[in-house]
Amino acid sequence: MVVLNKGVLKRKQQGITLVLISLVMLFLLGMAAFSIDLNHQVLNKTRLQNAVDSAALAGAVVVDETGDVALAETAARETLTNFIGEDGNSELGVLDGNTVVTFSSDLETFVAAGAFSPSAGEDDIYVRVATIDIELNQFLSYIFGIDKNVSASAVAGRSASISEVCNLTPIAMCGDPLGSATDAWGYQQPGVDILNAADNSPDQIHELKIGSQGSTDMGPGNFHLLDFSQPGGNGQGGAALVREALAGGYDGCAIIGNTVTTKPGNSIGPVAQGLNTRLNNFKGPMKDDGTYLPDKYVKEPDIPAEPGEEYTDDFYYSNYVQELASCASGGSCDGNNYLGDAGSNGRRILRIPIVDCTDAGGKTNYDVLGFGCFFLLQSVEQTGNASVFGQFLYDCMINNGSTGLDPDDAGLYRIQLYKDPFSGAS
Repeated sequence: MVVLNKGVLKRKQQGITLVLISLVMLFLLGMAAFSIDLNHQVLNKTRLQNAVDSAALAGAVVVDETGDVALAETAARETLTNFIGEDGNSELGVLDGNTVVTFSSDLETFVAAGAFSPSAGEDDIYVRVATIDIELNQFLSYIFGIDKNVSASAVAGRSASISEVCNLTPIAMCGDPLGSATDAWGYQQPGVDILNAADNSPDQIHELKIGSQGSTDMGPGNFHLLDFSQPGGNGQGGAALVREALAGGYDGCAIIGNTVTTKPGNSIGPVAQGLNTRLNNFKGPMKDDGTYLPDKYVKEPDIPAEPGEEYTDDFYYSNYVQELASCASGGSCDGNNYLGDAGSNGRRILRIPIVDCTDAGGKTNYDVLGFGCFFLLQSVEQTGNASVFGQFLYDCMINNGSTGLDPDDAGLYRIQLYKDPFSGAS
């Protein structure tokens, strides 16, 4: 007869249970370590992605405004540094050595600023910002020999042409209905580079809001102003609404193929008071309180444009761009006209519907052919039959609008993010 020692068997079972519990605890510890470090890594990956997105957009805005890739790289790196310096982001520790800023004209080949040369006639410049192998703090994952790094990249540049525009300037210009976006319905001169001072020409200067109704194709009573009625008008009407709208507070939208409605009357005082805020000229009810900022550079021609006369001064948009870039980079600068951070980029650029004025006599509704960009040349006089003058620009950036389906380098656009062709994760 075999006699079993129940005490020994019980102790063996307890030993096996202890081993199993230890293995389970080790497994749970590993899962906890993996979960904590994974969540921490995902959180910081998101933070880093937001940082490079902002940096790419900042670089794209600067290169779009100036065409200077060196300034754009500086803006991208400064934005990245500022973003990382915010509370909660300091752990990322992004260094210049971890960051690469490159440029492309076709979203296929990106090169450093020093090696970048845009193709002839190619205005689209895309900015790519990439940060590589940023080390993060590890909690428990180091026990298992797992590295914990994050990388991110982003690409930004111009969008396709805009088919719907909001926050536009409520002025309309007559265009050629037989034209197209390529020739801007008659406003774009063949072979002209608006940024090349050698191409400056008086016939690029247009009377946007006329001072005398006898000089318009829109017919009697029209001065090129659009109807300012809109939702969200803050209870304002009449002159107050005109001032706010021309200062930049117009919330109305226009869509290619739809109609816009003109506003009868000249509204000389309110038009001048609203538009002139863009040139740091605040008069009447328009106060310099930060509601509407002026442009960063407010120089005007020494010899102003006059209705019915050829423009004779030598100040054009190309000069504005060059002089503004020089001021911003610390070069030679007209300090009396450079406002720096007290101003805002792009305030002198007016986004205006181009309409079909065929058989306009007495009409108030006009079909929208497209949109044009005009550089506000000078302040508007507040007396007499004052006109608004601007130089036509082939394209410009907007803040609020919807793009069409087909890419096009003509007309209005916005700066947006693109999928990075070199990163499946960004």
